[in-house]
Amino acid sequence: MKHQFDGSNTSTEEQAVSGVQVQSEIQEYLNVRQQRKRLFPRAALVGLLAGLVAVALRVTLAHGDRLRNELITWAHQFPRFGIVFPICACATGAALSVVIVRRFAPEASGSGIPHLEAVLHRMRELRWKRILPVKYVAGALAMGSGLALGREGPTVQMGGAVGAAVGGWMKMGQRDRLVLIAAGAGAGLAAAFNAPLAGVIFVLEEVQKDFRQAVFGATFLAAATADIVARFASGQFPVFAIPSYPVPALGALPAFAVLGILSGILGVVYNRCLIGTLNLFARLKGGQIIAATAAVGGIAGLIAWYAPLAVGGGHRLAETFLAGHVALALIPA
Repeated sequence: MKHQFDGSNTSTEEQAVSGVQVQSEIQEYLNVRQQRKRLFPRAALVGLLAGLVAVALRVTLAHGDRLRNELITWAHQFPRFGIVFPICACATGAALSVVIVRRFAPEASGSGIPHLEAVLHRMRELRWKRILPVKYVAGALAMGSGLALGREGPTVQMGGAVGAAVGGWMKMGQRDRLVLIAAGAGAGLAAAFNAPLAGVIFVLEEVQKDFRQAVFGATFLAAATADIVARFASGQFPVFAIPSYPVPALGALPAFAVLGILSGILGVVYNRCLIGTLNLFARLKGGQIIAATAAVGGIAGLIAWYAPLAVGGGHRLAETFLAGHVALALIPA
């Protein structure tokens, strides 16, 4: 009898524990559902605004490249001293971009992605009211001056700033606000490349490193919305138009392996040189940084005088490479 009573008591305890687990799972499901209702409409708004910012930056940079090329074309009318104009223009634009960043938002320097990662790990604050205009204006000046910079990093940071802005407008908590910042970063990358899945993977694996359903859903929705905005503004064409190449013979596979090894080595060398220049500039102070940046801009202007395709973000140069026209273009006329 005692053994039977103990068994009945154990069964009752197991049922109670099972009931608590069920209630916990139901409550968790309701919390996630409530979070989705709260996050997803705002994530779509973040994607819309981030897409508009990305499109505006793309248009601004296109106009900047056009103005720089027109200046170079006009300056070639004066063979003896025309080279001074692109050098001075590029040096001034580069120096001005540094002055703006250092004066108003130092965290907007560089690509902005490391700062965004620090924000998502709650190590830094994101002052979106400063970062958005500073990153836009300074980035346009730097890239318009011919510096070899891409729009992807700035678009990612500005997308995160858009997420912070929407989170602030909607009076959201810090946790949800961080999710919107991550979603904005993915939306910025998606709009820059017309690739929504790339924006999602970038956030999950590189920036946020969080695979929660709320983060995945909000990022995917924001990235898809931003991509739709970018495609409406720029068309359905891919960022890089790759022609239809003939299928190479199997005997060419070793050549591709060698190409991959050489590309990897060049990538390592480039990254180490880049880190070295960052460390070098970090040791400079005050006017030294501005002077050094103006010198770099002047060098970009000098290069632009002889090879306009070699300066700037490199989008046209990459397309020329893909079309197989670079070898012919480098041959002097």
